[in-house]
Amino acid sequence: MKQVMVLWLMCLCCMQVKAHSTDDNAFHVGVLLFEGAQAIDFVGPIEVFGQAGFRITTLSKDGEAITTAMGLQVTPHQAFSQELQLDALLIPGGNVNDRLLNDVTVAQWIKAQSKSARYVMSVCNGAFILANTGLLDGLRATTIEKAFNSFEHNYPNVTLARDKKFTDNGKILTTAGLSSGIDGALSLVAKVRGAKVARTVAAKIEYNWQPNGGYIRGKMADRVLPQFDNLPKDVALLSRVFHYGDETTWHKGYTFGIDESKTELLSTWLNQQMTNAGWQKAGAKNALAWSNNVNNTIWLLHVSLKRTSETELTAHLTLTQQI
Repeated sequence: MKQVMVLWLMCLCCMQVKAHSTDDNAFHVGVLLFEGAQAIDFVGPIEVFGQAGFRITTLSKDGEAITTAMGLQVTPHQAFSQELQLDALLIPGGNVNDRLLNDVTVAQWIKAQSKSARYVMSVCNGAFILANTGLLDGLRATTIEKAFNSFEHNYPNVTLARDKKFTDNGKILTTAGLSSGIDGALSLVAKVRGAKVARTVAAKIEYNWQPNGGYIRGKMADRVLPQFDNLPKDVALLSRVFHYGDETTWHKGYTFGIDESKTELLSTWLNQQMTNAGWQKAGAKNALAWSNNVNNTIWLLHVSLKRTSETELTAHLTLTQQI
């Protein structure tokens, strides 16, 4: 047993683990960091770029450490520099608030870098930062699914691609939410070093890269559900328990605070919301079920309510595409 352990440790010591390139002539990617940035938005792409042999520089406005949305502390390589020449700039998402969007220094630095860089790519709601500079005007872009409506409202000069994980406008690139940044990074590697290199990197990081498909959040079944208005005053949303599915089925689970004597309030409100959105009652008279024809496809939504105490109940929404 000891001999096996020794051999195993020797193998580990012999493994070559390479960081990103330090060659001044390597393709150079700058990664913007800011307080509240989403770690996966930049760590995933950094892994891809490093495996592809790119040189990577992380930057924040003042060069000081930042804390990500999940509490990870990250110290960038340096502060913004006008002398730094980048081949590509990555803009992650995260806590993209008004203070960040209104930061003139950040916007001007991005625009200055875009003049010499070959590519500029946003990840997730980093698209808001990029759109705020005007660099997305007249182009197609995507972002995280839950920000679709806000993005479309705030940037009417940008065409929102709800059914894409990645948009390629030549120089300006955008990706959908979170892990989609890995897809965007692989696509950028393909543009710079070719598809075979990109596929090799995907294999090395054990990622099932599907350039023209895969999980595209904006194409999931819940896209056909209406936007619900505020709950009645005697009903409180306590928690969102689950939220998942695929292109043909979606499940949502909620816990509501509502007195047992007022359960009917929630049922009445649901029926009004669905009816106002153009859905038709389905099933038995008292069933919480509705159907709708969306682009020649029939959808059925069923809601199951279950009381867990005198003051709480759960709601399970099941949406299915009908064949």
